[in-house]
Amino acid sequence: MTTLRLRLGHEIREIRVEADAAYIDGRRVAFERVDRDGVLAAIRLDGREHEVVTAAGGNRVFAWADGFAREFERVSASRPAHARDASGDLISPMPGRVRRILVENGAHAATGDVLLVLEAMKMEHAIRSPRDGRVRLHVREGELVEAGVELAEVE
Repeated sequence: MTTLRLRLGHEIREIRVEADAAYIDGRRVAFERVDRDGVLAAIRLDGREHEVVTAAGGNRVFAWADGFAREFERVSASRPAHARDASGDLISPMPGRVRRILVENGAHAATGDVLLVLEAMKMEHAIRSPRDGRVRLHVREGELVEAGVELAEVE
């Protein structure tokens, strides 16, 4: 599961993507992913296939579908940065794959405990708890994540 907040013009939408559906501001949109050679090539909505190409860079997400291109801006949570830091949120520093999750959802973690391992650029990055607290995971083992995605929170 991946959760993003994206801006297009003046509108901001929260999007949570799961294996077979996306939730856009809480509204479920079922889809089927179509891969070719291991890469997303299209999505199937209501029995109709739509070609798709996506790319991300920095805080921008680019999407092309059915001949239309859009550029979205990745937006952080509505909390201010100082509140976000105090809550213990953990953000993916770069695109990668969640290789291992070393704690259970709801478990207590101490400052410095490794919560999960992110593989990015052929290296493993230990994601550590910034403080003592209860862990709330937002990703699953094996999941691909983009830079800026919230991986977990320590409450």
